Amino acid sequence: MDKKPRPEYKRNPNPVQAHRLRMRIQDAPGPLKVVVSATQHDVVTPECLPAPNDNPGGHLSPIPTNDIPFELELVSDTEYTGVFYTDGMIDEDYHGHGVCRWELIQVQVQLKATGAEGETPFVASLSRDEISPGRSKTIYFWKGAYPGDPASSINDLPNFGQTDRSRMAAWVKDEDVFSVTLQDDGGAP
Repeated sequence: MDKKPRPEYKRNPNPVQAHRLRMRIQDAPGPLKVVVSATQHDVVTPECLPAPNDNPGGHLSPIPTNDIPFELELVSDTEYTGVFYTDGMIDEDYHGHGVCRWELIQVQVQLKATGAEGETPFVASLSRDEISPGRSKTIYFWKGAYPGDPASSINDLPNFGQTDRSRMAAWVKDEDVFSVTLQDDGGAP
């Protein structure tokens, strides 16, 4: 079986489609540290990928995905900002089957109490459909998951929160909730 090496997908060295992300944290039960801030880019033209030759399961090639980290800077006790780019990857014919076109799929931020192993990661994200200047999204989290019991085996499971506060359990009172708001402040220098 002829195994072709997987091509190296290229990041755009000169992206220009900049957006400023503003993140506000409200009523957190303690400090929160940004442990991940990244954009996810996927190939959206699967016809550019190799055919499932010699693949006993007959599955198509997996869709390439690439995460590009960006910095979030603390601007107040409860607010961060950072710049991300929607054109972070280079569209190119990587497999000889036509140009693979990349698109931004989501912008994601993960927060932990201190960043230590075993703490619950609180995950907030904007999908590509939610990335638009002036648009924002608030995610609500139960304070009881902070920071997580280091002895528990389930703490490393991501907590994605709830965008509709009314969908949280009835026993979760307002004082038991904190929120993270992500806002696209539009173009950035």
